[in-house]
Amino acid sequence: MKDLIDYLEEHVDGKTLATEELIYELENGELQGVYSDQMSFSNLKYNKSSCQWDMFIVSNEKIWEMTAGKPDKLRKDFSSVGLFRFELAKRHSSGKITGSFRFISATGKDVPAYGIVSGIYDVQLEDQVLSLMEDQTLYRDQPIADGKFKTIAFKACHKFYLDQEKLHYHYDGESFDVDTVSLLRKESGDHFPPFVSMEK
Repeated sequence: MKDLIDYLEEHVDGKTLATEELIYELENGELQGVYSDQMSFSNLKYNKSSCQWDMFIVSNEKIWEMTAGKPDKLRKDFSSVGLFRFELAKRHSSGKITGSFRFISATGKDVPAYGIVSGIYDVQLEDQVLSLMEDQTLYRDQPIADGKFKTIAFKACHKFYLDQEKLHYHYDGESFDVDTVSLLRKESGDHFPPFVSMEK
């Protein structure tokens, strides 16, 4: 746990990063998402067996309806200022580090992350790379065509690493469609590119 805390304190806490604009497709090309952000990591707190830190994101994300392969009508504007929190602890039973990643608050209306909590597991720190797996509980809303929504959940890998002495944050998420009765998941047809943020 001490190695993890030392890494966060030296390389992550207090850093500001930016994600350059990236484009992704939803609903087999019927919708297009455009995303960019600026994020800061702060408020690191810890003791001998646990730690927490915040991720503050100013995001610009718009979902467009496509016509003839071009963005035509704005379907949803998810742009907001949001606060998320990582909370990790070392388990006496297994010796492993697990925890949660959760939404705290945001500006704007109909923010899809409201009420969302994820489990964090498989925390590894090797060769100055901190990686952890995220598995969202239950489901959240995702816009689809005709003004409707579908239920999805994400499973993702988060990585913090240094490149040319600059902190990088890499988020690679996989989307699943969720049955709201059984809560069973199946692989979604939507595919998102990795989000890579670099220290400014």
